[in-house]
Amino acid sequence: MEYLIVIAVAIALAVFDDRVRGRKKVPPPTVPQDIPRPKKRTAQTGSFEIPPLRGAPRDVQITVDAEVLRAQELRARWEEQQREALRAKRAREREERLAAEQMAAAAAVPHTGGHAHAHAALLPQLTPDTMKQAIVLAEVLGKPRALRRFPRR
Repeated sequence: MEYLIVIAVAIALAVFDDRVRGRKKVPPPTVPQDIPRPKKRTAQTGSFEIPPLRGAPRDVQITVDAEVLRAQELRARWEEQQREALRAKRAREREERLAAEQMAAAAAVPHTGGHAHAHAALLPQLTPDTMKQAIVLAEVLGKPRALRRFPRR
């Protein structure tokens, strides 16, 4: 019974305290509002007409100088000749390099019997194409399992 009296007194004090001090003011929940859009200000800005320019020529004719055109054509022909010469030079260098590689490969293979051919068959030919293919395959296949991290038990 005493507990009931203590509980009733506590409730009375809480109600009395709220009435004397007032309840806590809780801000109202925020409600999403429409996004404000700019209003048209045509009446406020006051557009105006652009006046005609004084002293501006009425008819403008574009003239082409024959000397300039001829110089541009000469320059274009010269650049094309330079590109052709560079292509021919690169092709000639490529042919010379391939011929030198073939000569070196022919000179490097000694004809001492079947043992030399067996040794040459074990080693791959190192050419730019095989090196490119090796790089691509290394990227595709990834690291060997021995170099990968794997969980230890």
